[in-house]
Amino acid sequence: MSDGRRYGRRDVLKIGGGALIAPAGYTVRSSAGENGAPSERSAENSLVFAEYNIELLTTEKAQAENDEQLRAAAEVVQTVPEPDVLLVCELDNNFQQGKNTRIHNGEAFLDNYLREPQRDDLSGVDFEYFYAPESNTGVPSGMDYYKSGEVTLEPGTDAYANDCYGYGEYPGQYAMGIYSKYPIDPEGIRTFRKFRWKNVPNDKMPLSREFDIYLTGAERKRFRLSSKTHADVPIRIGDRTVHAVIAHPTPPVFDGPENLNGRRCHDENKLIGDLIRGEEYLYDDDGARGGLPTDEAFVLMGDMNAEPGEEENFDAATTHLLENPRINAENMPTSEGGREEGNEFITSDFGKQVDYVLPSMEFDVLDSAVVWPSEGTDRPAFLETVLQGSDHFMIWSELTLS
Repeated sequence: MSDGRRYGRRDVLKIGGGALIAPAGYTVRSSAGENGAPSERSAENSLVFAEYNIELLTTEKAQAENDEQLRAAAEVVQTVPEPDVLLVCELDNNFQQGKNTRIHNGEAFLDNYLREPQRDDLSGVDFEYFYAPESNTGVPSGMDYYKSGEVTLEPGTDAYANDCYGYGEYPGQYAMGIYSKYPIDPEGIRTFRKFRWKNVPNDKMPLSREFDIYLTGAERKRFRLSSKTHADVPIRIGDRTVHAVIAHPTPPVFDGPENLNGRRCHDENKLIGDLIRGEEYLYDDDGARGGLPTDEAFVLMGDMNAEPGEEENFDAATTHLLENPRINAENMPTSEGGREEGNEFITSDFGKQVDYVLPSMEFDVLDSAVVWPSEGTDRPAFLETVLQGSDHFMIWSELTLS
């Protein structure tokens, strides 16, 4: 359990027990878990990767033991085939925040909710490893890049959040954490939190002074691209390494005509696409250059805040994710709830497809789902649970390495 120390960038917490399962190849699809009944895998030796943006998973909620929203979110996780790897977005990094630092929020959420069965017919979910990278959210930039006329350095206000490298009223807000049943290689982790926006080839940074919000020449030299962080987290599965590539770009909204967030969202997604393409211009927070080796397997996971065809971010999802030659975009997660709304790929209750679990071409996809039952579900209480858990729906994919 937690030893009370602060997590550094490469600190991986070993938190439980688990056994390694070597992947094997199968080709079958099903519609598991549509109505909230606990579901099983399609194949015994497959791997389940999942992503869940749990709205405002704060320190106060995680470290309580009976928060109704987090109980609902944990119930959702417990209905799908048990994940081997789970990325949780909007998980406040309380160690970065400097609050309740005896135990990390990720460990507290696991202890208080995921391990505890939320219904009589469900089982708790456990993981052995956990990693939480630091986030740019709530980290002051020292720049008035929203052009309010002053730089706000006192946390806790919208004005402070606007002047940070990533929007956050305190350091570590809206961060993320990744759980794994398999060993995370701490020495192999690469983060790109300090990568400068100006270093993206043909960046879309707003520089024109004709807008109310723009970046000056001095600000352009300093400003970081990632609104949270981008990270490559290697996970050892049997005799193979699978890279969990995780990110949570800024949403392309809350903008004026300068479209700052839309432009940044595009370039954050471009960084993701270029990372898995192995582009040489990239550099990580230790100064090592280049992207992912092009012969190694990965699973891209996160709330990318990019919907296919979205104009505000220049269709970043299609260009950098779905049409990326390194990504297997077949059999993406769908739901009955989305089909009723006219788009089976929707991953949020605000009607957009923004969450992704995208494997590399080395994987076959056996099964996948967005956890959003139809209005006509035979378990209406579970639909209420899904909507209570978050404004995003959990997504998962069952994979095998070929």
